[in-house]
Amino acid sequence: NNNKALTEPFTILLMGVDSEREGISGSVFNGDALMLITFNPSTLSTTILSIPRDSYVPIACFQDQKRNKITHAAWYGEECVSKTIENLLDVKIDYFIKVNFKGVVDLVDTLGGIEMDIPYNFCEQNSLRQWGENTIYVEEGIQTLNGEQALAYARNRHPNPDYCSSKWTNYNSNDFIRGQHQQEVLKTILNKFKTVADLNTVYEIL
Repeated sequence: NNNKALTEPFTILLMGVDSEREGISGSVFNGDALMLITFNPSTLSTTILSIPRDSYVPIACFQDQKRNKITHAAWYGEECVSKTIENLLDVKIDYFIKVNFKGVVDLVDTLGGIEMDIPYNFCEQNSLRQWGENTIYVEEGIQTLNGEQALAYARNRHPNPDYCSSKWTNYNSNDFIRGQHQQEVLKTILNKFKTVADLNTVYEIL
């Protein structure tokens, strides 16, 4: 609940949780993608701050606010994550959005895919954490990603030589680079929203 007028700047916490379920209600999983999004209606500008999942911070709902990885705050729900970040950054979070693996896949597929410029070949498990014949492969270059490929790009943070050949593992990455990729995916999704002209698609997105 928030009584703030839409003419005022507001802040949204976007939480991506590591759940492969269809639904999101009542799910308690690690908060693996944390982005603080602030929108200023006066200037029509948006800032996005990615918070690495392994940031070691005081957790608001732990006894004596014991320090731990911020991803573990999600074990205790959205309010714990929000309060932890509010305390850490001295900001007020007005709204939150919580999405899981399937939510990303479904959203991107509903939009008809998103065009991304992929910096290197990589492989990743699918939205059900499956490898083998279900492995997701994405090649370098500009292309339209489907939902599974977009999720794989947003999740990937290191090569997977145990599962894929050298063609797909010849790069260096980390959680900071993954945060940049997640921001790219988010901004591309938001830009794709602008092109939706069919009312049925709008309902599917909602």
